Amino acid sequence: MEPSTTTESIDTTKATIDLHIHTTASDGTFSPNQVVKIASQLKLRAIAITDHDTVDGIEEAIEAAKSENIEIIPGIEFSTEIYDESIHIVGLFVDHTNSELKKLTYEILNAREIRAKKIIEKVNELNIGPKITIEEIKEISNGVIGRPHIGEIMVKKGYAKSLNLVFTNFLRRNGPAYVPRFKLTPKEAIKFLCKIKAIPILAHPGHISSEILLDEFIGDLASEGLAGIEVYYPSHTEENIKLFKELAKKYNLLESGGSDCHGSLNEGPFIGSMKIPYSILAHMKEKFCLK
Repeated sequence: MEPSTTTESIDTTKATIDLHIHTTASDGTFSPNQVVKIASQLKLRAIAITDHDTVDGIEEAIEAAKSENIEIIPGIEFSTEIYDESIHIVGLFVDHTNSELKKLTYEILNAREIRAKKIIEKVNELNIGPKITIEEIKEISNGVIGRPHIGEIMVKKGYAKSLNLVFTNFLRRNGPAYVPRFKLTPKEAIKFLCKIKAIPILAHPGHISSEILLDEFIGDLASEGLAGIEVYYPSHTEENIKLFKELAKKYNLLESGGSDCHGSLNEGPFIGSMKIPYSILAHMKEKFCLK
């Protein structure tokens, strides 16, 4: 759970951070090295690499940061599911060399490829465009296959004019080419992150449907070890932020946040777009006795 640098001589009220960024290790379009360079150019003081269900991009980011004035927080974003709804749990300060974590991400990776093959079968069975293959998807995915990679090939082959339209017409939940995949439950992800001494954060709670009673849901997760919630997120309204700050205070949870940048996919949001103060990270370190 050690970050790459310390907090010495940092003005925590002026320095800014981004605690939710994806790279080409999962479904982002910027390599870990590019992410670090961009964040450094933007004068961010710390970033978290939180790829979907993998930690493969962290080592490259740490290496890249050695020549930059920026702190790397090793992280991961688990895609979990409950009540037929996708709930994302970010883990911060993970030990990306942990053997149990590596084993779990390997199992999830295999499940992703199995799912991708089933999606491709469904797309090809539609007979409305050129056939696509798993080999094409692997060429652009860098090992971790997600629906955006399949969608990118579908756009290139003329199934739709944009990635958003591919999802709307084909890959959305219950769409004609949608296939559910193996997922942890939110509590399973939280308990696992606690077990490996990482900090579990509920990602973008503003995306959670109104069918889930958010107050009770967050309280229940807090009782299982949830340590924080993403208060600051690009699509959160001022009303959302006020509510999530109140819930964080009610359940003694940390405030967190980030851009959820996936590179150039979906035209943003981009790295550092939230202007989150370093004091958020400093408080996190203080609470968990991190340097």
